[in-house]
Amino acid sequence: ISIIPIIIYSFRSLSDKGYILSKPIGVLINAFLVWILTSLNILNFSQSSIYLSLIILTLFSITIIFKQKDYLLKFLKSKWKLIITFEFLFLISFFIFLIIRSLNPDLWHPFRGGEKPMDLAYLNAMVKSTVMPPYDPWFAGGFLNYYYFGQFIVAMLIKATAIEVRTAYNLAIPLFFALTFTGAFSIGYNLAEYTISSRNKFKVG
Repeated sequence: ISIIPIIIYSFRSLSDKGYILSKPIGVLINAFLVWILTSLNILNFSQSSIYLSLIILTLFSITIIFKQKDYLLKFLKSKWKLIITFEFLFLISFFIFLIIRSLNPDLWHPFRGGEKPMDLAYLNAMVKSTVMPPYDPWFAGGFLNYYYFGQFIVAMLIKATAIEVRTAYNLAIPLFFALTFTGAFSIGYNLAEYTISSRNKFKVG
């Protein structure tokens, strides 16, 4: 929510103003800010650093709201049905994949788990680490030099919400599915709207 005004104004050339993309972009930007602060040892990886990042983004959004109040209100009034549709699609896709995940929530089964035990070990390391890079769960005294930003995003959400790690892992999978599904829908919607508007301009011309 803290980044929606920024996204709507930044993607104003799109038909949906990038509204649905505010979810994945918001998570990515917030995670990047927290990661930078903790990687530079400015702050520890904690709820405080996460909330500070949210406050910074919120202040930027408030600035946009004051400067572009009329534009934002016009968007909400004209696109409120589209916004409800996007939110509905996000929730439906999330809960559908949550049901699928609930049919096999095991994080250890060697045949169905795949790399999940390794992923869970990395995720635990993220959550327990206070600075970045996190400690290596497979090498005592070492630091993780494996690409880990995906796990870091989930670890940030875990730190912010205090959800138990194994439960959060099974919630993160449908979350990423919902973000991907609605993001693809947004791209398709904007391409379709662009095609229709281009044809109409061509006919008028």
